[in-house]
Amino acid sequence: MTEYRAAMIGCGKIGSEFASDPLVKGTYTHAGAYAASSRVQLVAVCDANPVRLAACGDLWHVAARFTDAREMLQAVRPDILSVCSPDETHAAMIALALEHGVRAIVAEKPVAVDVNDARRIIGRASALGVPIVVNYTRRFADGHVRVSEMIKQDMLGDIQSVAGYYTKGVRHNGTHWFDLARFFFGEVADVLASASVAGDASNDPTLSVELRFDGGLRASLVGCNSAFSIFEMDIVGTRGRIRLIDSGHSIELYNVADSPHYSGYRSLSAAETWPGGMGEAMPKVIANCVACLDGTGVPVCSGQDGLAALEVAVASQLSSERRQRVAIK
Repeated sequence: MTEYRAAMIGCGKIGSEFASDPLVKGTYTHAGAYAASSRVQLVAVCDANPVRLAACGDLWHVAARFTDAREMLQAVRPDILSVCSPDETHAAMIALALEHGVRAIVAEKPVAVDVNDARRIIGRASALGVPIVVNYTRRFADGHVRVSEMIKQDMLGDIQSVAGYYTKGVRHNGTHWFDLARFFFGEVADVLASASVAGDASNDPTLSVELRFDGGLRASLVGCNSAFSIFEMDIVGTRGRIRLIDSGHSIELYNVADSPHYSGYRSLSAAETWPGGMGEAMPKVIANCVACLDGTGVPVCSGQDGLAALEVAVASQLSSERRQRVAIK
């Protein structure tokens, strides 16, 4: 089978550094996922920080190290490029990859910070036939896939409520929640958002958002202060409840049962807990990219999915500024 050559822009936490954290269990980095793959060799890495670049190159035994992305792409000509650089550089790095003939791109979220930039690069990639696989990790995590299947099989009954919490920016982490909500419930029709963190005047504010889906279902997401990290989703149906907690590392199922406290009443009873599968997701991202290059698969989370999540985030910010509901275009 064909072996593909990969390069990586950005040697920070998601690119490499999580692999050196003794608390991290599983494979969370792009470099680690390439090292675990029998089909891909990481042949070059790039970072503007020479200390971080050296640490990454040493850890993964990659000799080709660059501080300039264009120089790396010209010299190496990889099949796959991982874009793990800061959010505001994603669009430019993806555009650069397309310019230099990269055959597939693994992109960190968001695909861009500007929705017009995202539309432009995704359209260009589509025209060139270059797949973009976006690392909205939970789409690749077995525990979350199980939840999606349960919802599609009507195991929770009619969904009555969806609620959640997040931190660290409506584009940066909010789009993770929006993508997961789309994965479970379909397209978002419109949003109504408001500022939720006092004094947050950043370009990527942490907003609270009410989402309305095409089918009429509503979901509420509350933005919290980044003094700590939180990422949760709580789904209540007529036949049960699922809670995604601990940043997706744990998933709880509750079934409807006779109340242990009152005769003739029904209540929710804890039935099962399973792992979210977060630590095994990153190798699946790379495997999906390989399948796309082999011609045997399509992106599990595509550039269009990344664009859709960003459009929800941008509409949310516009809604907060205008103080009115905004449709997703």
